[in-house]
Amino acid sequence: MDELTQALDAFGPWDWACVGANLTAAALGIFALRCWRGMPGVIPPHPVSAMNAALGVVTSVMSFGLVFGLVLAAAAQAFSSHFGIAQAHVFTAAFIGQSAAALTMIAMGAMVPESLRWAPDVSADEPGESPLRRAARAFTFPRLLLVLLALFALGLALTALWKGLHVGWTQLFRHGLLGEPPADVPQDIVDSVLKTDVDTWRFGTIILAVTIGAPVMEELAFRGMLYPGLRRLLTGASERHARWIAVALTGLIFSAAHGSPSAALPLFGFGAFMCLVRDRYGLLTCMAAHACFNGWNLAWLKLAPAASTL
Repeated sequence: MDELTQALDAFGPWDWACVGANLTAAALGIFALRCWRGMPGVIPPHPVSAMNAALGVVTSVMSFGLVFGLVLAAAAQAFSSHFGIAQAHVFTAAFIGQSAAALTMIAMGAMVPESLRWAPDVSADEPGESPLRRAARAFTFPRLLLVLLALFALGLALTALWKGLHVGWTQLFRHGLLGEPPADVPQDIVDSVLKTDVDTWRFGTIILAVTIGAPVMEELAFRGMLYPGLRRLLTGASERHARWIAVALTGLIFSAAHGSPSAALPLFGFGAFMCLVRDRYGLLTCMAAHACFNGWNLAWLKLAPAASTL
């Protein structure tokens, strides 16, 4: 409680603006979630071969876990040899790695179309349209706004839930009733953003990696390949059960991949809900919503660091 009081004492006008803006967005997000529930449901996707689904799952894991890491390391090493270590080079290398991973998945999707799912799983107005064209037709600003507001509501609710759980866990640990809780610290990227001036090239590379590279790569991997692949491979149960199991598994893997215990619960909710967005509105809407969500948080980290890291 003392730490919270000290943090609030450090608040400035932008910090209170951040609190107000996020609470307002979350309140509107509750309405958005109610609207979401009342919308037409998702029909079962067209049949996909188990082999193609498995190729999608493997490609997503290899691209995110191997291609991205290897290319990032190689680019960082090249920059280090020629220019020395610098934060700008790290994020430029990250963007290069993200681009390489994204291109790998797009190439697999072109060679084996069913391994990458662009289109929403809803009735098509023109059944003969390509999946990418259907995904483009499904993307609209009102739908993007609806998804963003829902994400704000889910994010704030799950963050508050984690904070409450962490406080309770800490108290139980102090009384010897539970093991030590994980450190409640922000993700590493938050520290980099806070230490980087906006008017530098370094911050430009952060924007590039966070608002373009990460959303495109992660949506291709998790919602474009992993989720629909798992959904197809789990159809030994009913289609309904397979879908929800795949949603939960994708959310868990997405959360674990970010390696942040303090953000694990919000990341799980984000990763799971975006699967539903892909089902209803397609992969392009997922990418746009992910980019806007990251951009929103990035902006508030610079404008209101005290409130953003509370």
